[in-house]
Amino acid sequence: MPKSNVKPINKSSEKQNKAIPYMSVKGNFGSYIDDEIEPSLANDLYIGQFKKMYYDDPIVGSIMLAITKTFQAVEWKCKNDPKGALEKSLENVNWKEMIEEIVLFLVYGHSVFEVVLQEEEDGLITWKNMYSRPQDTIVKWNRDPHGNVLSIDQQNPTLGKLATIKMNKCLHFTTNKTINRPEGRSILRNAYRSWYYKTNFEKIEAIGVERDLTGLPVLTPAEDAILLNTDGTLNALGLWAWQIVRQIKRNEQEGLVLQPGWTFQLQGSPGQRQFDTGSVISRYDGKIAMSMLAQFLILGVNSDSGSFALASVQSDLFYKAVEGFAIMVANVINTQFIGARAISLLNDYPEIASVEPVGANKLNLNDLASFLGRLFKFNVITPDDKLEEHVRKVASLPERDVATTRVVQGVNDKIGVDKEQKNEEDTDNAPKPTKEEDS
Repeated sequence: MPKSNVKPINKSSEKQNKAIPYMSVKGNFGSYIDDEIEPSLANDLYIGQFKKMYYDDPIVGSIMLAITKTFQAVEWKCKNDPKGALEKSLENVNWKEMIEEIVLFLVYGHSVFEVVLQEEEDGLITWKNMYSRPQDTIVKWNRDPHGNVLSIDQQNPTLGKLATIKMNKCLHFTTNKTINRPEGRSILRNAYRSWYYKTNFEKIEAIGVERDLTGLPVLTPAEDAILLNTDGTLNALGLWAWQIVRQIKRNEQEGLVLQPGWTFQLQGSPGQRQFDTGSVISRYDGKIAMSMLAQFLILGVNSDSGSFALASVQSDLFYKAVEGFAIMVANVINTQFIGARAISLLNDYPEIASVEPVGANKLNLNDLASFLGRLFKFNVITPDDKLEEHVRKVASLPERDVATTRVVQGVNDKIGVDKEQKNEEDTDNAPKPTKEEDS
């Protein structure tokens, strides 16, 4: 067995940073700092707000669906995995389905999964399962004096019991490391303001539509009716009238009994409103999609024209962002201990194994073929094994199998023969010089 180049972790040999970093609001050491400027998102309130956006808003839901399905379509290739332990680990946890939970780190800014190892029948050490630790159950991030997260405290939402989970047993996915926040930053954060105004306008629009369809209830009391007490508050008759105009509905239970002299009517809308709430809501939909680089999803939905070139450019940027997120997920697996490092150490690999996402970025293969064709035509580059490997990678093609590679030299010879015959025909058909030209 080749000697392993993987060095075991030696904490005593690691250089410790003496500077004390900023801490998040859930930290247990140093200054308690929360950089959130919106009070409704401060502390842990953001989890509930972003959950509403993810569950209720159709624009946010469609964008997250597009991201999730793109992630699931990605091919996750394992490298430096001679025994197949890393690939077997992904199969054990049903990686394609696990992606649906992992991508929630984009919604909340972070996601934590506890990994359980097992020994296979052939002696390989692999992942047995990955257990999600929901964001709203994490109540504390325990750190060392240097700001490194050592463990998390998870609270059972039903029983209220606390459990401490060490981070060296977990995969911790985050969008970024803003001021050393283990919570990260949700990609929905910049869309929150637009979502807040949009949802309020939708409520106002729904109330307005109901009033316009049923009419504004108007209850006119009798001339001798007294509705107020001496102190200006409503008396019993006034409260009855107030409840009538507030609770009257047009449905199968409708009906009204009035006292003598009282009249009731539903006042219709006098005309159109000054503002078109539909266009206002559509504008906020566009801002929500734009904040997540997915504005191409609503092109043409709101009667706005959009060219194919514009949609193509916008979608390319979206898929590029998704590719970046996929690379971030792969980096977590490749760098955090319980991921590829643990698999490599426990299986005596000579090198650290790694996983690489392939096919996240949407590529126009016709453009690629035309580009390479022009380069080959003018001998700017010549084909070689590395170029073929790269083309296969970006085009999501399988790796080259040397054992089954087909020889195409005969085709090349035929192309060369055809070219020589064409040159001979061109020479035969060329105009022959006259005697005067010879002289």
